[in-house]
Amino acid sequence: MSRVSLIIVGSQASIAASLMTLARHKHIQVIACVNDIADIFAKLTDTDPTIALIDFSVVSEARYAMLTELRRSHPNTKVIFLCDGADQSKLVDAFRQGAAGYLETKDRDAFLAKAIQAVSNGEAWVPRTFVSKIVERLVRSH
Repeated sequence: MSRVSLIIVGSQASIAASLMTLARHKHIQVIACVNDIADIFAKLTDTDPTIALIDFSVVSEARYAMLTELRRSHPNTKVIFLCDGADQSKLVDAFRQGAAGYLETKDRDAFLAKAIQAVSNGEAWVPRTFVSKIVERLVRSH
């Protein structure tokens, strides 16, 4: 298993919970933690993380442009959103802007390390219920 570097963006509570979950995974190295998505760019110039784990609650619709900028300026850094019951249409928009995965907060302990590894290997990570909703939307649009 290859080593994955990670930057975490979110509230102090979200960061602490993610750090606790990842502490036992030696192949995942947390290299920075910030509280605001605007602060991510300063950290990205100093580092080149494999993954940016972003608490969806810190991303407003006005800040989706930052995801596009992040993808453009750091194409090797993949974004995973950690969210708690987010609006499905907002999540679809986040994927349009370059997100590579999302994980429900309630599933953090069970799946965070797996999601990070999958996304770092070029896969997308989404809950099955989200995939079902996407398929439903595609079927309805035809």
